[in-house]
Amino acid sequence: MASPTSNSAYRLARSAWGRGYATEGARALIRKGFTELGIGRVWAQTMAVNIASRRVMEKAGLRYVRTFHQHFDDPLPGTEHGEVEYELHRADWAKPESLGNAP
Repeated sequence: MASPTSNSAYRLARSAWGRGYATEGARALIRKGFTELGIGRVWAQTMAVNIASRRVMEKAGLRYVRTFHQHFDDPLPGTEHGEVEYELHRADWAKPESLGNAP
């Protein structure tokens, strides 16, 4: 049986950067996906050069999977370095040593 799919995205005002809101929000979404929605795997992607977003994913418990390249008609600076994908499986999230994420 396939796991349900749910999409979410966020963008914070610059004044909120560096205050932990993105990590807190990401952890809350992950918890909801695993505990309430029955999601088996959470994944996220960002530009490879977006170090802040990559750090949020890592702090939320996601692990690097791959770097890949997409075609964009109007690419942003840094697009040439590709996109990165991170993931977290419910079984890994539920382990006691998984950053205290589990219920």
